[in-house]
Amino acid sequence: MTPSPSALYRGPSATALRYRQGLQRRGHLCELLGGEDEGGIKQSFAGAIERFKPDLVHAHDVYRCGLQVLGLRIPWVVSTSGDDIYVDLKDPARSPLVCETLRQAHRILVPTATCAAMLEKSVAETVGKIDLVPRGAAPLETGGTDLRRSLGIPKNRLLILLPGALRPIKGQLMALPIVRTLREQGVDAELVIVGPEQDAEYAAQLRAESDEEPRIRILPALAPERMGATYMNADVVLNTSEDEAMSLTILEAGMLGRPVIARDVPGNRELVTHRETGLLFDDSDSLAKCILALSRNRAAAGALGVRMREDFKKRFDVDSEIDRLLSAYAAA
Repeated sequence: MTPSPSALYRGPSATALRYRQGLQRRGHLCELLGGEDEGGIKQSFAGAIERFKPDLVHAHDVYRCGLQVLGLRIPWVVSTSGDDIYVDLKDPARSPLVCETLRQAHRILVPTATCAAMLEKSVAETVGKIDLVPRGAAPLETGGTDLRRSLGIPKNRLLILLPGALRPIKGQLMALPIVRTLREQGVDAELVIVGPEQDAEYAAQLRAESDEEPRIRILPALAPERMGATYMNADVVLNTSEDEAMSLTILEAGMLGRPVIARDVPGNRELVTHRETGLLFDDSDSLAKCILALSRNRAAAGALGVRMREDFKKRFDVDSEIDRLLSAYAAA
């Protein structure tokens, strides 16, 4: 089960689809519930259970999907998202529901050891039933529409890509001053923010504060078949999230060998090794320094991207992900 629609929750949807494909390759029958695009036919959970009669149900995202499986009389597991850990567990209204779902789950899947430690600290009943399942990653297709050409961005202009849903935890507001800062340093740069609008108020604020800067563009979510080419067009891929579990956009950019600059938070430190495979920053000043460094030394930027790609190939193998997934299912 995955949140819907897929365009709004691209990370969970991409992971659930990858799980289904991997399980089918191993000869298992797997049905994906949720993830429909707008206007798609939505199946009822009860109807799917009655028709499919599964041996196990996997809810990807505790709050958005896990609540539906409470009380289910067949084994069920939940995957935790970054929102579950960093937002919902701190929300007075949602926290009791998330905690109860975690208590009742047969197994709990997390992408990083940091997430596991945080869950065990927050909900004592999770100890002993957490499975570490790092996300697998494969390079996206790169034959989609050229972003520079479609937006009229010259090849010599530094293109900074900031992908991610428009909501407070993604922290895009802190990136807005960077274009002016770079211009003052003599760097011709453009910032392109790409992602679905998950928080209307935050998205409106983001657009209002970027209106006076012509070198900032905010685009809606792009289809997966366009994102590969979009990453390849970028000179720098940026992550400004205040918290992350395991960033899909960093995985996607890294698998294509793009230079990544990410906010120094626990989830990003699991992916990016500072000055070896990418750069980490703490605040607006250090972000500007990181981008300036890469803009002035394109060879070093390219080397970071190559090292990240090789690192990710070793650590986030798709078949290893399915091995761990099946191990968690067997334990449930």
